[in-house]
Amino acid sequence: MILERESISKKFEGKNMGQSPLISIILPALNEEKAIHKVISEIPLHKLPPTEILVVDGCSQDNTINIAKECGAKVITEYKKGYGQAIYTGLKHAKGDIIVWMDSDYTYPSHQIPELVQPILDNKADIVLGSRIKGKIHPGAMTILHRFGNLYLTMLFNIFFFKNLSDTQTGFRAFSKHALKLLKMSNNGMGFATQTLTQAVKKRLKIKEIEIVYRPRIGCSKLHSFKDGVRILIEIIKGIFK
Repeated sequence: MILERESISKKFEGKNMGQSPLISIILPALNEEKAIHKVISEIPLHKLPPTEILVVDGCSQDNTINIAKECGAKVITEYKKGYGQAIYTGLKHAKGDIIVWMDSDYTYPSHQIPELVQPILDNKADIVLGSRIKGKIHPGAMTILHRFGNLYLTMLFNIFFFKNLSDTQTGFRAFSKHALKLLKMSNNGMGFATQTLTQAVKKRLKIKEIEIVYRPRIGCSKLHSFKDGVRILIEIIKGIFK
């Protein structure tokens, strides 16, 4: 259930007095002019504590930057390539007590951010993942290859780390600031998301999943199925021995 702004804000009273903004939303972007307005405009700011929106732009050649600024986002230009690098840069600029990151291609439901952060606000989780597998995947949103790869990598993660997660590769997740301080992350491309989870398990952080909807992307995909899959597998293996 999505709570109204008043009830959410009360959970911060006495615990985060004087700290603002309370939530940082990081949106890595590269040539997302067709989607970025939809993503930002769907964020229900009236149902959230004070929030900053950080668009980390990887030198887009279209109108992504201007549209993001018109929507009220702070734009950070990242000259180094890569999804992990964009998240890494966003984290360095984020001021919130809770950090959300998600893709900018409209696949993930920005209107569900209040649901994503609520378990952290309730002190029931350190990390919250938006599960596409438990939720609803719209037709055309995920290819059979990507679905199989996701299930396979998630299965391996669960076996090696004794967990029962359904979607370790989701690009829609929230972290408490405390959790992020305990994680030592590098900007390792698409393996970045898995790296955070392997460390989180070893730090005994509380990980929770919520059901989300997953939609067909707007614009071109930036995924490289085989190459990214190998990187993620390497991160799982490295995580076992670190």
